[in-house]
Amino acid sequence: MRIGCIAVCAAAVVILLVPEVLVPCTTFCFRNNGEWIYGRNYDWSVEHGMVIVNKRGVAKRSLSRNNPARWVSKYGSISFNQYGRELPLGGMNEAGLVIECMWLRYTEFPHVDPRPGLSELQWIQYQLDNAATVDDVVASDTEIRIDVADSNPIHFLVCDGSGGAAAIEFLGGRMVVHAGKDLPYRALTNNTYEYSRAFIETCVGGESSATFTTGRHSLKRFYRAAKGVESWNPGSSGPAVEYAFGILDGVGGDRTMFSIVYAAAAGRIYFKTHSNPNVRFFDFNGFDFTCGS
Repeated sequence: MRIGCIAVCAAAVVILLVPEVLVPCTTFCFRNNGEWIYGRNYDWSVEHGMVIVNKRGVAKRSLSRNNPARWVSKYGSISFNQYGRELPLGGMNEAGLVIECMWLRYTEFPHVDPRPGLSELQWIQYQLDNAATVDDVVASDTEIRIDVADSNPIHFLVCDGSGGAAAIEFLGGRMVVHAGKDLPYRALTNNTYEYSRAFIETCVGGESSATFTTGRHSLKRFYRAAKGVESWNPGSSGPAVEYAFGILDGVGGDRTMFSIVYAAAAGRIYFKTHSNPNVRFFDFNGFDFTCGS
């Protein structure tokens, strides 16, 4: 537990000391013949990371100092981590749930209340361990909370195997969910979803409009990712995974440390890194998630 606390503290210090310009991450998802294709750019100051296999049937306790959350993992998952086991940046579970995080400095997590608490990255692992659908993620807000004392400001884009997708934020101390008709653009960057949506709808004339040319970098990336999703055509856009990497390349930059594309129904996770731009993949279905393996 002591080692885990040190890891969390170190992660918090690193994140808080790095200027916001270094955290321009992008996520999006689109449907291809009934399955989600989910793209993610991780933009940061360091490249190192781990791909971790998380087993089902594991008893866990959060690192929160007061009233820690406790649970037993229901689903196995594969996650991408930089700060250690149980502290993922994102990943996919056996039920087909994909979740990734991005910096959002406008975040305000809940005040301390009777719900058990966990850090923002442990919250991601909790969802991969327990949630099969977007509705499960939303419903968990009645059972647990992200601990404001141990967390950095981030928000999340989530999709599931049943076709659900949502942008999830914590604003004014409450969970704010955009899903269904309230998620017309299936993308998320580093502004609130509502503000980003208003930006794209004000860009009359596209990228030549005054709104776009004067917009912040995050909003321009949201526009380009959302328009890329909007332009996807299964019959004419070519292979879906290549198309997704094309969107990621278009919104990436020198600080893009790794890019990931989840093909959830196919059980494939594709990725490339800053130092190795060759696309690699692994077959999610080839892993054994039983606790004793």
